[in-house]
Amino acid sequence: MTDHAAQPRAERGRPRAAAAHRPDLSATEQILDAAAQLFVERGFAATSTRAIADRVGIRQASLYYHFPSKEQILKVLLMRTVQPSTRVAAYLEAAPEPAVVRLAALICFDTGQLARSSYNIGTLYFLPEIRNELLEPFRRERARLRDTYAALIMHSVEASVRADLGPTGGGSRSALDYLVDVIFGLVESVIAIRADRPDEDAAALVSTILYSSLRVLGHDGDSSPGITEQAGILLRGMPDAPVVPET
Repeated sequence: MTDHAAQPRAERGRPRAAAAHRPDLSATEQILDAAAQLFVERGFAATSTRAIADRVGIRQASLYYHFPSKEQILKVLLMRTVQPSTRVAAYLEAAPEPAVVRLAALICFDTGQLARSSYNIGTLYFLPEIRNELLEPFRRERARLRDTYAALIMHSVEASVRADLGPTGGGSRSALDYLVDVIFGLVESVIAIRADRPDEDAAALVSTILYSSLRVLGHDGDSSPGITEQAGILLRGMPDAPVVPET
């Protein structure tokens, strides 16, 4: 995380107003944790910086020492949902494995990130405030991630599916471009599923979305297990290997 506002700062100033909400975390991380929970529970507009400070157990003035605004907190939270996936995507783009294996690895990791995020903070993607100019870095990062999906999907579609899709329609977008939206939407559908069923099994969600995506691209039940096995090996072989969700 390179955002200056997200960097931990040493505690100073007046003592806490109450006991810390998450004493195991630094002050900065406590603020982010409390804000994530409140933004998801109440909504961004309905959550004040005073409410966040009260949840943490600090004074409002102390919160502003760590973050200049509520929007800055939201920016950091959103960037944390997408930056791990864009880092993995950049590695996978250059990997020598077949495109479908690299795509499966990206789907596995990205879905796992969203399936296991604290408080299901992916729901913040749908806030009307997402169009705030301050959040342009998040929108740009998410667009970069989608571009990687698009490049891998274009080389992972089975010939039979490509033929079924047919030529470009009357609009400016091709059927393959819509297919990218479908796969990207399948990955992010984990957010809505978790919202409806908070106790859903994360590993089962990752597996279901991964296999569904491969089927959409024309990879049947005979080839999918081999693809997913190779994808897991690829992820585990990364430098600073990420946690690979079970599928």
